[in-house]
Amino acid sequence: MTKSTYVWTVIVVLVLLIGGYFWWASMQAPAPATSTAAGPQGAAGINGSANQGNLGQPNNGQVQSPSNSSAQGDGSNIADNLTLGTDANATIGTYLIGYNAKTLYIYSKDQAGTSTCYGNCAKEWIPYVVPTGMTLNLEADVKGQANTLKRADGTSQVTYNGLPLYFYAGDTATEETNGNGIGKVWFVAKP
Repeated sequence: MTKSTYVWTVIVVLVLLIGGYFWWASMQAPAPATSTAAGPQGAAGINGSANQGNLGQPNNGQVQSPSNSSAQGDGSNIADNLTLGTDANATIGTYLIGYNAKTLYIYSKDQAGTSTCYGNCAKEWIPYVVPTGMTLNLEADVKGQANTLKRADGTSQVTYNGLPLYFYAGDTATEETNGNGIGKVWFVAKP
């Protein structure tokens, strides 16, 4: 091997090693931030998150789900999240959504301030419960009265104009309204 061939071989090996190192390092770096996900009606949530929550918290892509826990799927506290918002579709019109951007329903057998959905009913029609004493945060276009009632199990269920609100277990994604009209007693909650 001549001296110039040896020098060129060393240069090529160094270039490959340095290039390989930079390629490896770029694969280890976190991905740059991208645009925020769109929420209902194509509008971003309070902070740009699709789940309409996390005041001041980042959108990490985890959809929040209804639960009795004060800590939600994204790590933020439910008290920091939007309680009632709206969405709309061509068939139903404008209807209420909860902090997880899922459709809210009313049960026509309930009366103002009283829930009659317990046991198996509450497994399919999940009461919208929040921590007792929580401040209810409303989207600007929600003009009715939001409050809570105390359920038999001691939890606080969100009400709108006095009627208890529920999520439907058959709605697995946002913008679904699969529970509307079931049994002619369940209907989307209207603002």
